[in-house]
Amino acid sequence: MKRALWIGLIIVFAVLSACSSNEPATTATASEEEVQASVLDYYNEMSKIEQLGKSSLEAFNTTLTSYSTGDVTDKQLEKAIDKFQSTAADISDQAEEVKIPTSLPAKIRDLLQESLIAFNSAYSLKKEASEGADSDDVSAEEFNDLNQKADLAMLYGISKLNEAREAAGLMKPEDETQKVEK
Repeated sequence: MKRALWIGLIIVFAVLSACSSNEPATTATASEEEVQASVLDYYNEMSKIEQLGKSSLEAFNTTLTSYSTGDVTDKQLEKAIDKFQSTAADISDQAEEVKIPTSLPAKIRDLLQESLIAFNSAYSLKKEASEGADSDDVSAEEFNDLNQKADLAMLYGISKLNEAREAAGLMKPEDETQKVEK
């Protein structure tokens, strides 16, 4: 039920944000090559940010596991928590700075905007989780719950990004891919 609520909330924010854009409808429409390049740039930028997040979480989890087995000191754990929190804040800031060109066709621009909103929600949740990593007020279950909610938001963002990639001609629709594989 909570997952459905989170996904619903993300969708509502995405739709409201797309509808309330104060930017001009279009300046000059980009060529097909420019559209593909813009979508690919966006994809690469979000992939880079996501990889940084995965690496940071893996490093933190490795240190946490080592701490629980006695292989890492309290001071090393504190350092790992600080680095994890700092990286999560940096990632959240980087995601908020991603821009979507206004020259893209409206459908693709809207899909990328929905994707960006979902990614920003995910990174905001991951930042919140990281801030609770060393808090007595946040249990391990709450930490994991925040990360799971972030993962759901991330999946929604990925699905919208893939729709934009399909619309730009960078990937085949899922139905065609499944027919080829059969």
